[in-house]
Amino acid sequence: MSNNKETAKHALLKELDDVQSLLDDADTPTQPPLLKPSAEDTTAPDSQRIRQLASERANPFLSGRPAPSTSPAQPAPSVPTPAPQTAAPRPTLTNRDIDAAIDELVAEALPKLEKALRLKLRAALRRKT
Repeated sequence: MSNNKETAKHALLKELDDVQSLLDDADTPTQPPLLKPSAEDTTAPDSQRIRQLASERANPFLSGRPAPSTSPAQPAPSVPTPAPQTAAPRPTLTNRDIDAAIDELVAEALPKLEKALRLKLRAALRRKT
C-alpha cells in the first residue's frame, strides 16, 4: 500500500511538473486574446494599462530617497535633507480592469491546460485498454 501511495505521489508530481512546463512555454504569443477591448478603452489595451498603473506605484522595497549623484570628492551637505514626501495617491484598479486582466490570463492559459488534460486523459484511457 505504501508503494501505491509513493507511485501515486510521483505521478501527481510529474503531472504537476508537466502542467507547469506547459504554462511556462511561451510558444503561443501569436494567439489573439478572446475578448475585444470595449469602445471606451480603445486607446490602450488592458494589459498595457495595468502595466502603466503598476509602474506608477511606489515600490515599497526601494528606499524613498533617490541614489546619490554626487561624486565622493564632494563634501556632504551640512543641512539635513528633508524626509521624502509621501507619493501621490496611487491609482486604483476598477472591478472591470481586474476582470479584464483575469479574462486575458485565463484566455492565455486555457489552451495549455486543455492540451495537458487531453494528453493525460488519452494516456489514462490507453492504460485501461
